[in-house]
Amino acid sequence: MFISLLWNKKEKKRCDTNENDVTVLIPIYNAQNSIKETISSIINQKYCGNIFIYMIDDGSTDDYLPIVKDMNLDSKITLIKSPHIGKALALNEALKYVKTKYTITVDSDTVLHPLAIRNIVKKLETSEKETAAIAGCLFVKNAKRNFITKLQEWDYTLGIFGVKLYQGNYNSTLVAQGAFSIYKTNILRKIGGWQNCVGEDIVLTWELLSQGYKTSFAKDAIAFTEVPESLKDLKRQRKRWARGMIEAFKKVKIITSKKLSFKSKFLICLNIFFPFIDIATLIFIPLGLILLAFGNNLLIGWLYLLVILFGLLLCLIIDAKIKNMLKKMKYKLKRRSILAFFVYVLLYTFILAPSCIIGYISELINSHKEW
Repeated sequence: MFISLLWNKKEKKRCDTNENDVTVLIPIYNAQNSIKETISSIINQKYCGNIFIYMIDDGSTDDYLPIVKDMNLDSKITLIKSPHIGKALALNEALKYVKTKYTITVDSDTVLHPLAIRNIVKKLETSEKETAAIAGCLFVKNAKRNFITKLQEWDYTLGIFGVKLYQGNYNSTLVAQGAFSIYKTNILRKIGGWQNCVGEDIVLTWELLSQGYKTSFAKDAIAFTEVPESLKDLKRQRKRWARGMIEAFKKVKIITSKKLSFKSKFLICLNIFFPFIDIATLIFIPLGLILLAFGNNLLIGWLYLLVILFGLLLCLIIDAKIKNMLKKMKYKLKRRSILAFFVYVLLYTFILAPSCIIGYISELINSHKEW
């Protein structure tokens, strides 16, 4: 990761005068508190092509509809109603009506930067022809709400951003997240759209890679998404993400795929070690540090402490890349909590490891799922 982030992949330039029409799919389930802001951010995009919006009501029980109607956008928005069938099936229902070359997914609690669609379309059109999907760049919308959201702000701007950045260098971004990503419509239909599962976006992305397609990351296609505001909800989210990863291994033929590139296969197979890393984080690292404090290096030696320093250096590199990218866009992130940064670097993984382990086990034993 360190070496990959030092390597700046050159991006092709193109003229923006003939921008392709796009379709935006917004799955909705009880989104009355956020849908107005989401739609407004799409309507106000600085984009020359047409933007067709499909809202898929997945059996909502709240009063979001009057809010949408008050916006007087009937000519720009198509509403599709369905019973509560889940996010994946709701997206597939809307995919039947898409007529544009590109399909974009946006969550109902996500707000797009005015240049988000232009930049993500540009990235797809200047990528290699085998590229089927591009992940957008997500930042935290409700970062200042409390300390839990401040922690996640660092996770999105350092951890998630950094991982997607280096994976994108190898045309193997492993998650084109549903919150904001773009796909080639014909390829979506070719692979059958989204599978009905907890981690529908990771399964879709891995399926694309296994079919020989490439995926990448548009670092300047920025969107702001709501993150969990309580530790309980954060743990539930990470449990779901962990389940999604195991689901992807179960549903996508990674090992036997002959079309999957070596780079993609290597990056995907690294995920096999995540459960063991989480177990080590939860048990062996704390125990090893305690033993080390008493002069016993049975599990951890003093050299291990350099990992923390190396991690801090990596964080500085990623942060510098974000600031450089935002400077070009004439945008600046609000000041982030320094205390939250040190808690994120030193304790964040320990806090979430138990939930991830539960998620892995839940999927392995096929326990009840819910979206």
